[in-house]
Amino acid sequence: MERDPQTHWLETETALHYARAAVRVGIWASERVLIERHFSKPHRILELGCGGGRVALGLLQSGYSHVIATDFSPIMVSLARAVLADHDEAWEKIVEQQDATALTYPDASFDGAIYAFNGLMCLPSRTHRLAALRSIHRVLKPGGVLLFTAADREKGAYAAYRAKEAEPDDGIPGDRWHESDTSPVFMHSSTEVETRGELSETGFTVIECPLSTEVAADGPLVRQFAGETRFFVARKS
Repeated sequence: MERDPQTHWLETETALHYARAAVRVGIWASERVLIERHFSKPHRILELGCGGGRVALGLLQSGYSHVIATDFSPIMVSLARAVLADHDEAWEKIVEQQDATALTYPDASFDGAIYAFNGLMCLPSRTHRLAALRSIHRVLKPGGVLLFTAADREKGAYAAYRAKEAEPDDGIPGDRWHESDTSPVFMHSSTEVETRGELSETGFTVIECPLSTEVAADGPLVRQFAGETRFFVARKS
């Protein structure tokens, strides 16, 4: 039976894992450096794949007051609202259910967008990634900035892990199903060249794309939660 890449994100236990991370892990040091470098406090920021509200909570606590956090999963949206409301009841209203590949916001609605912790790479195919990038591009203002991460299968700590694995399940380099505490989770690990190409194809220009370890020394909780990944910061052309 063919596995459904959405199943993992619709499970209560998965949502609880990310809700706990919102409080225990918080925004990574490396994320904070790049957020503060590329986004101003008055910016209207769209978060995709918000999970349990980890990044949204950190942004709001840091004074970014114009944030909309979205996720396709109803259980993720519900728990993210609960996490944010536990800090400020008004904050739960910023969480909305949206499909990143088909956003319903008007053109040029946001100054910036964040797709944290390899969320883009959990979409089930290159076609879906391109659809999401085009959708994000549409809702960004001219010159708007997109920040996201992607596990690099050629460089950094994750590359050594990938080198030990067998051929991908579907024959596409970088595609893998990983075991988790709940159901298996799909994730694509890319190369810098590959992701730069997808960004160029969808109308973005890369500003910078460092490994997380090149940006800041993340703490042990972050390293356990996320390992090493590559950031991409791209501007709407």
